[in-house]
Amino acid sequence: MARLAVILLLQTVLVSACGNSFHLRKDLRLPRIYERIQLENVTPQSDFGKAFEAALQEAGGELAERAVTKVRISNLREGKRVVAYTGERKARIYLVFLKLQYAIYQNSRSRALKHSIDLDKTFIYDANFALGKAEEERKIREGLYAEAARLIILKLKHTNGTILQK
Repeated sequence: MARLAVILLLQTVLVSACGNSFHLRKDLRLPRIYERIQLENVTPQSDFGKAFEAALQEAGGELAERAVTKVRISNLREGKRVVAYTGERKARIYLVFLKLQYAIYQNSRSRALKHSIDLDKTFIYDANFALGKAEEERKIREGLYAEAARLIILKLKHTNGTILQK
């Protein structure tokens, strides 16, 4: 019995020591080449522009009117559609979506790689809570903008400037 207690105590000590060897990776900073970015085809005052600027600032960058590195947004589409009805043929579940393409380049001569982002989220609609559901839909859209902006920033963080050299 004492032997079992010693073994359990030893295992507990060894397992607790393992926790010290694991550390969360710190967020990567943007490479210097991407610290100042010009956003094209989307105004900074738009919902997506605001989300992109917030994500860029969080990553240590800034949005600029004129910058060497440019992110060109195209085919930005957003909306919602019904995906399920009630038994009375009333809309019950909606799909809110955001689709866009973006390209990152440094000057008009550099070759830009195009990427697509396609995000969506469903929400249940209840006519008894229409005002609350409108607010929920607005928050879902904000979340989709923030996620799209975050994905673009992640692409920039993990390329170390090589995205423009392909």
